[in-house]
Amino acid sequence: MKARAEEKLANKLAATKRIAEERRANAEAKLNEKAVRTSERADYIRRSGHLPSSFSFKIPSFSLCW
Repeated sequence: MKARAEEKLANKLAATKRIAEERRANAEAKLNEKAVRTSERADYIRRSGHLPSSFSFKIPSFSLCW
């Protein structure tokens, strides 16, 4: 009975590790894709000397409360 419970726990642990590894791999792939896009955008800016129309800066808005 104890061996069966240990086996069930080991299977659950293995599944959890597998899911975590898949999520880690997905996150790394997204990060790599973003890095490639950023690099391509930087190359375009260097070559052309101007920003593409799709490029936008995220400028925080500051509201002054007096």
